[in-house]
Amino acid sequence: MSTVDRRDFLRGVGAAALNSALNEGARGANDRISLGFIGIGVMGTENLQAAMAQPGIAVAAVCDVYQPHLERAAALARKAGHQPKETGDFRQVLADPSIDAVCISTPDHWHPYMTVEACKAGKDVYVEKPVSVAVDEAQAMVTAARKYNRVVQAGTWQRSGAHFQKACELVRNGSLGKVTVARTWIYSNQAESGIGNPPDSPVPRGLDWDMWLGPAPARPFNPNRFGVYPNAYSYFRYFWDYAGGQLTDSGVHMIDIVHMAFGDPMPLSAAALGGKYWFKDDTEAPDTLQVSYEYPGFLASWEHRSNNTFEHTSRLMGATFHGTRGTLYVDRELYRVVPEKGSDLEPSEMRRVADPHPLHWVNFLACVRSRQRPISDIETCCRSSSACILGNLSLRAQTRIDWDERNGTIRQAEARSFLRREYRRPWALTL
Repeated sequence: MSTVDRRDFLRGVGAAALNSALNEGARGANDRISLGFIGIGVMGTENLQAAMAQPGIAVAAVCDVYQPHLERAAALARKAGHQPKETGDFRQVLADPSIDAVCISTPDHWHPYMTVEACKAGKDVYVEKPVSVAVDEAQAMVTAARKYNRVVQAGTWQRSGAHFQKACELVRNGSLGKVTVARTWIYSNQAESGIGNPPDSPVPRGLDWDMWLGPAPARPFNPNRFGVYPNAYSYFRYFWDYAGGQLTDSGVHMIDIVHMAFGDPMPLSAAALGGKYWFKDDTEAPDTLQVSYEYPGFLASWEHRSNNTFEHTSRLMGATFHGTRGTLYVDRELYRVVPEKGSDLEPSEMRRVADPHPLHWVNFLACVRSRQRPISDIETCCRSSSACILGNLSLRAQTRIDWDERNGTIRQAEARSFLRREYRRPWALTL
């Protein structure tokens, strides 16, 4: 079967799986799932398009605090035959009883509050990764999903990729022998100026800056904190008020695959070193970072740097699993197995034949119908997000962090304040 034939086949399988779920769902075969989309920037638009490509859905509402984004999303939905309501206040979406599920693609600092409130409002949720900025928020999201019996899918869509699933299976079934080390990374080589140092400035027309900040501390508008530039990925992720830098942005994807391969454990400890060694801009998160994690039975690591790309195998973001019989490399395009010298393990390779992101939406919509837990259930992403947050916590507290799984906290009492985030009034995270 050719690559093109295989791609078409898998797409057909995905569509068939969704159609089956729609036909067997509790609502009935002819009933559409009504969706609201909150936050429609770069990732929100990708989610909107992925959802609209699936049968059996209706885009009932689009929401963004930035009017140009809102208008663009509404136009995209209408072009595809939907008639969404437009609003700049997510509370109107959550209050609409006709909406079955919401997609939350806002900056990270809004994910927990909106997810919990959506669960309380009886709505299922597709929420972008990382699920939170602080560990206690992630735990609250899991509690809300269970308490209100909601389907909550996180945006760690690599789990829906067939080659990622097969790679994790090879780790789990012992094909590589005993795996004691896993490495994850992202590398880039960017200008030393980074994203620059623009001064605070008046709020742009069409932006509700106070609502954008929400539970985050009150600050004057700054273009980099808002981070919306043409042809650029949003820059809010490099400021501690809203996110956790590269580790919680790209790192959560690859650490999530390590977790998937080993059955979703939490690290026993995390120790980080890094800082701003290259960029001369106003970002707060490190441009260079190494984090070592100890898990039950193996070590894992995350590394990112911003001024050098040497040592990549296929892409600039990936993971390797090192076992007694061989090493497995995986990224978003392929996995490759390289046997150890003298091993009877056969070399192998599998390439991606379908985009996992739309398949992630296939899975979510099927679970909305079936009420089963999705492939990236909130609890799995809570754990991978929290592992990343603990790495940042180690860096910021300048200490090794030991995780207390039984009590859901860390053993270093002096660093526990980093596990929580104070919400700006009137916002409060309540179950």
